[in-house]
Order: sequence, then structure tokens, then C-alpha cells
Amino acid sequence: MRCIMSLESNGVKNPIGRVAFLWSPPSLHWRSSGANPYAGLLAEELAGHGVRVDARSDTNLRFVWTFPRSYDVIHFNWIPRLYEHRHPVVAMFRLLAFGFTLLWARVRGFRIVWTMHNVVPHEQLRPSYGLLARRILIALADVVICHCEYARQVLGRKFGRVERVEVIPHGSFAKAYPRDATKAEARRAFDMPNDVFVYGYFGNIRSYKGVEHLIDEFSTMEGGDLRLLIAGALHANYDGPLRSLTIDDPRVITHLRHIADEEVQLVMAAVDVLVLPFVDTLTSGSAVLALGYGTPIVMPCLGCLPELVGTGAAAISYDPDDPTGLQRALKEARVIDIDAARTAALERDRLLNWSMIANRTLAAYGFTKMDYES
Repeated sequence: MRCIMSLESNGVKNPIGRVAFLWSPPSLHWRSSGANPYAGLLAEELAGHGVRVDARSDTNLRFVWTFPRSYDVIHFNWIPRLYEHRHPVVAMFRLLAFGFTLLWARVRGFRIVWTMHNVVPHEQLRPSYGLLARRILIALADVVICHCEYARQVLGRKFGRVERVEVIPHGSFAKAYPRDATKAEARRAFDMPNDVFVYGYFGNIRSYKGVEHLIDEFSTMEGGDLRLLIAGALHANYDGPLRSLTIDDPRVITHLRHIADEEVQLVMAAVDVLVLPFVDTLTSGSAVLALGYGTPIVMPCLGCLPELVGTGAAAISYDPDDPTGLQRALKEARVIDIDAARTAALERDRLLNWSMIANRTLAAYGFTKMDYES
């Protein structure tokens, strides 16, 4: 078997197909690497179908130029680190190299698959380069995967891609993290009383996620029985006010740091609802995570979020263009039937099963049912 043994893989022997999965960090073992669990969970399910997935760094494509060919499929996710550079001349050459390498990959017979997690990168050094890189990838990809029907429509409108597009939902995170913590011990861990109503935000903090707006809106609410828990690290590209802001409201508890895997359950057990006050988004791992814990969500009607939560009680949605929308949703969250909302969230999560997702991904990879049943 041709492979690079130093890579982290899902360990399939005699695979029916080999996939280079570009990921950061290049690891499928999220519990030890701190990586997003998406790649590892998908790879685990694909292993059951005999597909070997190697996590490759999303900073270079050198393996495309090596002989013999080590992979059947190159699966792209986020691509900016393949072409961006602070020096404009270096960035131009990196972008050209990216395009030529994709062309060479097609010539050599690699199948190119891209999952469009976002329409364009949220923070870009040169937006024109980012747009061109996406157009190159979309033109040369055998298949583009979107996480919802809305994303598929955006792909068609913005980039003209309407054929060989697969809608495959984001998989559940229910089994990715521990889930043994009780509400009482979780609230003790964050120094909160057991009898308060807790709004929570979880995830890294970036400008487009609107965390500052959430703090402002929460601080206008009356009630000593309210708390807001903000848990997540400031992203390296974040240059907003939370880097220096002093929050005067003592009801706001902030943990602006990396939340370790074993602490995720504490955040989810401590909060009554998770608030995702995004200004712009297409998909959200935090929303998927909340559903897996049976945590109701307060969220804007943006991107894939409405399709993710459905029309039931799992979420309270608001119009992102309504300046009073978030405030009204926060107030509504206090009076919902929490038990019914939790049940609805878990029901939505069960629809995000990795078996279905792996089968659809196999089709995107071009591996037929005969391939993995033989």
C-alpha cells in the first residue's frame, strides 16, 4: 500500500480508496490535538467502508507532485493558508502555484472535492485573491459539497456552479466530547448559583460572531437571576474591543481562553440556552455541538442555521436585520418550555448521523457501493 506512514490516518489496511484530507492541525485525533472533531468523526465512519483518510496539512500540496500517486481523492476544506502571504508578490506566486497544482492534480487523475464551509473567508489579507482562489477551485473540483440547500443556492448565484454539487449536512458532535457533568457541578465550576437563568456563548471569538453585541444587549436586561457565560478564546485575527474591554456587568462571566475538551461538557451543562449572535455565517460547529447536548439555541436566520434547527422548538430565531431582534429573542428564551426545547434539539441532532453522511461522502469521492461491499 502506498502511503506516508508519518501521517495521522484512520488506519485502514488494504483500502478501497485513499483520501488526502486537508485539515488544520493535520490530525484526525481531535482529543489529543485540540482539533475540530469534524475530520476525525468523518474519517472514523469512512474507515468502516474501507476508505483510508490521511490528515494532510492545509499549508502545502507537495504530495500532488510526488510519484507514485499516493491518493485517489484530495478533499479541501479551508484553503487560505495555501495561497495567502503578507507580502503581495509572494502571495501572487502562491496563488499561481495553487492554480497550477490543481491543474496538475487533475492531469494526474486525482479527484478533487471541496466542502464549502463558508462562502468566502471571514478574515482575508487580500479579498480579491481569496475570491480568485475559490473560483479556481470551484472550476476544477469534481464535486463541491455544501452543508445545506441555502449554501448550494449561494454557490450557484455567486460562482455559477450548479452541477456536481452535493448537499451533505454537517455531522453530529454528540459523541465527540464527554457529557457526564451535572448542571450543579458545572455551575460550581463557573462560580454561578444553581437557581439562575444562564445564557451562554461558546466558540472562538471573531468579529463576525457578534459577541460584543450580545454583551451589550444582555447588559440592558434586568434581573439579578440572569447570567451570561462567554467561553472561548480570542481568535488570532480578532482585533475587536474584547481584547481590552472592561465589562462592568457582574452578571457576565468571561473565560476568554481555549476551552479544553473535558471542559466543553461543563459549558453545555451550565447554560440554559446557547446564544449565537452572528453578524454573518454560513455554518456553525457551535450550533451543531449545542444540538448534540440538547441545548436550545438563540440564533439569527442566517446561512444554514434555519435548515440545521428546523421549524420546531430547538431554537429561537430572529431577523439579523432587526435591531431589536436579539433582545426580543433573549427575552423569549426565558419563558420557553426548556424541556421541550431540549427534546427538540436532540431530535434534530439525530438527523445528523455520520452513517448517512459517510455514504453521501463516498458518492462524492466516486467510490461506488460495489467498491466498499466487495
